[in-house]
Amino acid sequence: MGPRRKPQTPRRRPSSPAPGPSRQSSSVGSQTLRRRQKFMWLKEIKTLQKSTDLLFRKKPFSMVVREICEKFSRGVDFWWQAQALLALQEAAEAFLIHLFEDAYLLSLHAGRVTLFPKDIQLTRRIRGFEGGLP
Repeated sequence: MGPRRKPQTPRRRPSSPAPGPSRQSSSVGSQTLRRRQKFMWLKEIKTLQKSTDLLFRKKPFSMVVREICEKFSRGVDFWWQAQALLALQEAAEAFLIHLFEDAYLLSLHAGRVTLFPKDIQLTRRIRGFEGGLP
């Protein structure tokens, strides 16, 4: 027979937090979710920059154009050619994209990555009255 060992007393386990998801695992999960969302946004931005498609849908844009035209022509209904609406939509989208690009540069200059309305207002003020595309 071998040497006798002294029976060990049962050790207490350290007190554990309440059952449920731990804080560390939830923060790690949310970080990976944020990272995935960031990459999804970047992927969407890259695909939109590569495409030459229109950003606004044609029907809602034509309805807005017709409404504005009716408002300024005192109720006279004008007929619009499809090519005229398409040209107007292309010009409007190009103007807005250029405006947002310049406004975003102003927000970066201010040390922010979020675009605020004051950035767009300052961009329009710097451009002046006829501040269209270059």
